[in-house]
Amino acid sequence: MKIKNSRKYNVSLPDNRILTWYESGPEQGKPVLFCTGAGMSGLLGVEVDLLNKLNIRLITPTRPGLGDSTFDPQKSLKSFSKDILFLLDHLRIKNINVMGFSQGAVFAMALCVYCHVDKLLIVAGQDQFDYPDTQNKLTDDVVNMQRQAVGSPDSLTSWIKQNITAKWLMDFILNYSADVDLAIYKSIDFLPVYQECMVKAFKQGNDGYTQDLLITMQPWGFSPEEIKTPTTLWYGMKDTSTVHSPDFGDLLFQRFPNAERHLWPEEGGSLLWTKTEEILLELAD
Repeated sequence: MKIKNSRKYNVSLPDNRILTWYESGPEQGKPVLFCTGAGMSGLLGVEVDLLNKLNIRLITPTRPGLGDSTFDPQKSLKSFSKDILFLLDHLRIKNINVMGFSQGAVFAMALCVYCHVDKLLIVAGQDQFDYPDTQNKLTDDVVNMQRQAVGSPDSLTSWIKQNITAKWLMDFILNYSADVDLAIYKSIDFLPVYQECMVKAFKQGNDGYTQDLLITMQPWGFSPEEIKTPTTLWYGMKDTSTVHSPDFGDLLFQRFPNAERHLWPEEGGSLLWTKTEEILLELAD
C-alpha cells in the first residue's frame, strides 16, 4: 500500500503566510482536492497506484497552523476556502472535485459554499453537531464538547492546549476504532505513515488542531441545505468513531439538495483505504 504523498510544495499567500500541500498521481491528471481528517498534515493520501490507474492528481493541503503551513490567527471555514481559491489560481486549476475525510468533511463542504466545486465526496465524515436532530444521536462526551466549543471556547481551548498531542490524538483514534479499522490503521504499511503525518501536523504545537476542532464544532455559517454541488456520501456501518456522523450520514443525505449515499455494512471508518477504487471512480468521470 503506497499511501504517502511524495511531492511537497508551498506557496506564499497574499498576507505572506505560507500554505503547503502535497500531491500524488499524474501531474497532468484530473485534479482532486483532498481535505484530511483531524490533526493530519497533507502527507497521508490514498493508494498511489490507483491514482495513476485512474489518472487522478490528488492535491492535499495542510491546513494553517498544521505542518509547515503558517498559523492563521483568524482562521475560519471562509478563510480556509480563500486560501484554497488562491492555491487553485496559483495552480491554474479552474475545475476541481473535492473529497473530505472525517473532520475534513466540514472544510470540504465549506469549499462548496465559498468556491466552485464540481463534485463533493464525503467519506466517513463529521456531521453538523449543533443540528438538533443530529445532536440527539451523539454521545454525551461529544455533545458536551460541542456545547463547550460554543459556550466556553476559552476553557475548551485551554484544556486542548494542555492535553492533546499527536500521540494523544493517535491513541484516541485507535481506542475508538472498530476491529475492521484497526486492521488497516495498525498495518505495517499504514501506521508508520499515519504517525508521521500526525507528528508533522503537530510540529508547531497544537494551536492549528485546536482551531480546527473549534471551527468544526461551532456554527459553520452555512448549512448543508445550501450546498447545491452534486454530493456523494460514503459510510461504513461498522464505524465506531464518536466524532463521525452518528447515523452514517442519514440526516446529511436528507439535507443535501443533490446527494447520493453509499453504505457498506462490513466496512468502518477506514473505507477510504479499503474501498479506494470505488470511491475514486466517482471523481474520475
